[in-house]
Amino acid sequence: MARRSASPRPHHIRWWWAVLLLISLFCIEYVFFVQQRVGQWADQAGFIAWSHWWPRIDLLNPVREFLDLLPVICAAIAAVFLLYRVIRDRRFLRAILAILAAGAAAGSTQLLKHEILARPDFNFGTTGNSFPSGHTTAAAAAMGLMYLVSPPKLRPVVQPIAWLFATVTGVATLVCGWHRPSDIAAGFMVAAFWLVIASVVLQRIQPLSHEVPKSGWSRKVGAGSLIIWAVVLGLSFVLPHPHIQKIPESLQLIYAILGIIHVVAASLISGLLLRSVVIGPMRTFNR
Repeated sequence: MARRSASPRPHHIRWWWAVLLLISLFCIEYVFFVQQRVGQWADQAGFIAWSHWWPRIDLLNPVREFLDLLPVICAAIAAVFLLYRVIRDRRFLRAILAILAAGAAAGSTQLLKHEILARPDFNFGTTGNSFPSGHTTAAAAAMGLMYLVSPPKLRPVVQPIAWLFATVTGVATLVCGWHRPSDIAAGFMVAAFWLVIASVVLQRIQPLSHEVPKSGWSRKVGAGSLIIWAVVLGLSFVLPHPHIQKIPESLQLIYAILGIIHVVAASLISGLLLRSVVIGPMRTFNR
């Protein structure tokens, strides 16, 4: 009789660690980049750099019009994919929970922005609170919904496409002067938080994956993104902070690049945390 041996699969982050990490990063974003003078200055500097550069070219209006439609485009793509999955599999539970998670993300973003969180006025030209970004949350939630309802075989294809659409929305929101980097990063985290909660419920009722594929790359990229995010935070603290209206062009360029890196790092962290929870914790298979 052949002896059966255990074949361990890579360990994926458990859902409570994902939730705790998302909440912690969101709180750090808010406390440093919104509540603290130095952080708000750095955040505003990145925003101003793009706001000053972008109007110099003739693409402003068409791109802003596209940006305004991008969350709707993401939602439409996700809705078509969701409808196809429901009709094909005749399973409504996964679709209902995914829709509830996306709705909770959009609703909580508006509640946080308009009712709960506040932005101190440090005379940097900020008017009202824009943290988190509603555009980014809507796009990230729609794309995360599509990933959540996709079958395991399609996820390696769906995930990069969904991440790309959501990230492009976030980056476009920054470069067109709609939101600051921290607003966009927070939008990714809010969407990921609710989708992780939905994933946990589904894993208990209707497992999302029967196998755990090798994914050492995702742990390395996730850890690297966290380090990069922390470096952005550190540089935002130690770099020069002259008068907000008298920033040299060289320094503006640095803060503009930091803003893009900030957005992409937050998107990667949020997307990979969701991926880790959807795939599930380490399991052992007999062979």
